[in-house]
Amino acid sequence: MTRMPLSSLRLAHLSMLFMVAELVMPTGAQTSQLFQWGFANPALSTSLQTCSPLPIVVKSSNPIKNDTHGTPPYYMIAFVLGGTPVTTLIGSDENNLSWTVTQPVGSQLVLSVVDANGSAGGIPPRVSTVIAGPTTQCVATPSTTPEFKVISNVTGDLQTCQPWGFTVIGGVPPYTLTLAAPNSPTVTNATLGYGDNNFTYINRAAPGGQLLGAISDINGRWATGTTMVSTKARIIPVQGKSAQAASLPPPPISPIPPIPPPQPATRDRVRNDATRS
Repeated sequence: MTRMPLSSLRLAHLSMLFMVAELVMPTGAQTSQLFQWGFANPALSTSLQTCSPLPIVVKSSNPIKNDTHGTPPYYMIAFVLGGTPVTTLIGSDENNLSWTVTQPVGSQLVLSVVDANGSAGGIPPRVSTVIAGPTTQCVATPSTTPEFKVISNVTGDLQTCQPWGFTVIGGVPPYTLTLAAPNSPTVTNATLGYGDNNFTYINRAAPGGQLLGAISDINGRWATGTTMVSTKARIIPVQGKSAQAASLPPPPISPIPPIPPPQPATRDRVRNDATRS
């Protein structure tokens, strides 16, 4: 009997968990979410200026009860599509947080605020684009040496049940795969086995959305090559009508145990990454 690689087994488990979250939990309301975040200026568009501090507000995921909060300090993770994510310390006071765009003009960003324990406060519904601000002197490009990159075998549409392969070059194992979707209340992380550098995620995410895949190593360093795909229903030919196609619904799923919570080392990883950025 042929044995499935350990990395594929873990990612298959992860793919089912991600589908459960998408199908069961409505957008913006998941019991594991402790806090939510947003820009202090609600009129701020998806065009973000370089080098201009942007105030950020963090509050309980349930503002009425106000009974859950993140653990300070807080960090902004800016996932640069096609580039390298950057983690930046934004402060410890929920009412006095600020983030400055340091990515090059034209960069497309998926943003996520996390606390000291690695808990995420949700992903905005739209991708942001960096535009020139009053100055570009703060713009910095993450170091590419020593080499650390991830190569994806899918860069456009990802159909239901289609394998999404990642190959990691460089970095220090074990690696962590991060899956994030715009307009999602959570970010999913899975640490792979030591020595695994080829991973396969079987797509079970709901069709009609977008899904981002990023890789980091044991030191919290992010790999370049972050990829976002569009999730689509699986297309199969209609019998006798080769020019037409039909959508195959996702297979039924069964309840599965959740991924274990982050280990205490998560806080050190986030802090180390913020220090380097």
